[in-house]
Amino acid sequence: MRILFTILPVTSHLLPLAPVAWALQSAGHEVRVVTHTHPTMPGVISGAGLNAVSLGERIDLAAAVRATFENETLQGIAEALAIDPEDSNLWQMVRHYVVSTFGMYFQPDGGHPMVDELIEFTESWQPDLVIWDPLFFPAPIAARACGAVHARLLWGLDRFGWIRSEFRKWLAEDASRPDLMAAAMKPTLDRLGQEFDEELLVGKWTIDPTPPEMRLPTDLTYVPVRPVPYNGAVEVPAWLLERPSKPRVCLTLGTSGRELFAENEISVDEVLRSMAELDIEVVATLNATQLAAVETVPATVRTIDYLPLNLLLPTCSAIVHLGGTGTLAAAVAQEVPQLLIPKDGSEYVDFANFVASRGAGVVIEQRNLTTDLVKEQLVRLLGEQSFKDGAATLRKEMMATPSPTEIVPVLEKLTVQHGR
Repeated sequence: MRILFTILPVTSHLLPLAPVAWALQSAGHEVRVVTHTHPTMPGVISGAGLNAVSLGERIDLAAAVRATFENETLQGIAEALAIDPEDSNLWQMVRHYVVSTFGMYFQPDGGHPMVDELIEFTESWQPDLVIWDPLFFPAPIAARACGAVHARLLWGLDRFGWIRSEFRKWLAEDASRPDLMAAAMKPTLDRLGQEFDEELLVGKWTIDPTPPEMRLPTDLTYVPVRPVPYNGAVEVPAWLLERPSKPRVCLTLGTSGRELFAENEISVDEVLRSMAELDIEVVATLNATQLAAVETVPATVRTIDYLPLNLLLPTCSAIVHLGGTGTLAAAVAQEVPQLLIPKDGSEYVDFANFVASRGAGVVIEQRNLTTDLVKEQLVRLLGEQSFKDGAATLRKEMMATPSPTEIVPVLEKLTVQHGR
C-alpha cells in the first residue's frame, strides 16, 4: 500500500508518528510524510528516515493560531462545551489551541493553500491510506477527494474527539442550534463539491498511543498502540558509557522551560544550584538560551544541548521535566521515577497527574514551585522504593499494549474493509 502521513510542523508531533511509519515501511509499504512548508521540519522528518513532502505556504503556526482568537464561531464552539470556568487549564487548551487550529484551515471564502495542494498531491500519488495528525484537517478532505481511506494518529489525549462528542450532545439538546463546526467547513466543502460528515472531523478510526485509562469519553473506534520513545539519533558520548558514581538525575525543560521558571520568579540558575546541594549527578539538557542566565554551572552538573532521552535515561535514577508526552514515554520505558512540573494550558497537567496516580512520580504545580520543594521531592523520588515500584508497574502496563509492528496487520485489514 501507499500510506501518507500528514502532520503540523511541530517536532513533538513527529516523534510518536515515526515508529508507526517505520513499522509500516518495514512491512513493505510506501510511506510519505506531508507537512507545511517550514524552515526545519522537512529536515527533521527526513532525519527520521522518512520521506518528507512540503506543501502549502510557509506557516508561522503560533501566529496563525493567534489570528483566530477573535473568531466568534470558534468562541461559540468552545463556549458550548460548558467548561468549568475555574478550569483555566482546559479552557486555554481547548479554545486557544485545539479549536483555534481547526479554525485556522477554514476561511470564510473557502480557500486555503494547503487544502488545494494536498488534494493535488494525493490525486497524483494516490495513497491507499491517509493517517493524519488530529489537528491537520485538510487531510480527510484530500483523502476523500482521491478515494483514500483515512484515520487519525494521536500524539496526546483525543481532545478534539472529546470536543466533537460534547458538542454533539449540546446540539442534541436543542434542534434549533446550529452545527458551528459544519458551518465553518461549509465554504471549503461547497467549493470542492463535498458534503460534511463526522469522518471529516474524527476519521474512520483513530490510532491511540495514550494509556487506555486516560482515554476521554467518546463513541469513537480506537486502535491502541504502544508509545515507542523516539527522540532523534546522535553519536553516543563517551561519558555516557561509564557507570555514574552517584545517582544521576536528568533535568530537561524543553523549549518553554525558561519561560515557565521566569513566571514563578525562579531561574534555571537557582534550580541547578539547588539540585547541586544534593549528593547526585545532574545532567541538564539545556540549550544556549536556557543557559544564558546561569552564572556558574555547578561542578556536579553536566549540561548538554541535546541528547536523546532513550540514551540518557537508562543511566538515570530520576528525571525532572514538564510533562511532555515524548519525555514521559521515554521515562516510562526506562522505569525512571519522575518529578513533573507541568505547564498550564496544556494536557501536560493530565499526564503528570496520571503518572502520580500510578505512584511513578510526584507533581509540583506551577503556582507552588520553589527550589526547596524541587529538592525535597527529589530526595523522596531517590529514597523511597515505592516510586521505583510505581515506575515498574507503569512500564508493565505500557508493554502490554500492542507495538507499532503488531498493529500493522490491523491497519491493513481496516484499510481493506473501508477501501475503494
